[in-house]
Amino acid sequence: MIGSGLKKLANENGMKVARGVAYGALRGYAATLSEGNGYKQIVLTTKFPDPAKLRELQSQVNGRNIQRELRVRELSFAPNGVSVIFLDNPGTMKKIGEFIEWFFPLLEQSGASKWDVCTECGFQVTGGKWKLVDGIAFYLHESCAEKLTRDISAEETERREADTGNYFTGLLGALAGSALGAVLWAVVLSFGFVASIVGLVIGWLAEKGYNLFKGKQGKAKIAILIVAIIFGVLLGNFAADAFSLATMIADGELPGMALADIPYIISVLLTSEPEYLRITISNILMGLLFAGLGVFSLLRKTGKEVSATKIIDLE
Repeated sequence: MIGSGLKKLANENGMKVARGVAYGALRGYAATLSEGNGYKQIVLTTKFPDPAKLRELQSQVNGRNIQRELRVRELSFAPNGVSVIFLDNPGTMKKIGEFIEWFFPLLEQSGASKWDVCTECGFQVTGGKWKLVDGIAFYLHESCAEKLTRDISAEETERREADTGNYFTGLLGALAGSALGAVLWAVVLSFGFVASIVGLVIGWLAEKGYNLFKGKQGKAKIAILIVAIIFGVLLGNFAADAFSLATMIADGELPGMALADIPYIISVLLTSEPEYLRITISNILMGLLFAGLGVFSLLRKTGKEVSATKIIDLE
């Protein structure tokens, strides 16, 4: 989706709005404006014919603290463009304006190709087509657009054929990884804290376990990771309680009880102690919330990796 600030910027520059983005020529360069949770983004599709001038441009960018001065969270160069992500807070649109005034003249000096130069073949486009490729707008010759579509389809077919992974082994690996994260979760919870960073660790370990056990890189991977993260949070919560009970048993506070009785004690507490049940449910819900906050970006990244490339005609 795109908000009023970026729509205003697009209108001021004669750009169009469709499919949740603004696209068109921005100060002479093919640009896509978009935004999401906590960020705004400008992607420029362009080529840099002179590597030396590109290095000079990168040096100029690195020579300024754009994170502090312009709220740029990330600026990255790719073979076919530049991506700029801004931290979205009140006043960010003003910072975006300042960035444009500073960066685009540097882009001009670097010799970067303009909006009407095809990024596929490098020649000027007359009567071309705007294509939205995974949310990024490209202005291409019709024949180049068709070739791009064929190339992407061939690459995805090759990737699927090369993927010999298995969802079941991936599930085992994800559960193993999340179990390791649950240990950290239990330690943090035993000190009375719940932190989203621990949820991120659980998700990270679950994905590492999934890949280590050669899980299939398909859409079901997302569902498996979500299940593994929930499993890690639940295991971590009950592991924290088990640790507390083990300490009480060792200190003689629960006479007649042994470590092997801990699962039974927890089950009795869940069914006969409403206050314990309430606290447990509260901790689990809080844990799932914080874990969700921690792994949201990881799951979104994974979703993009396993999804097929979407190519849409904008005009």
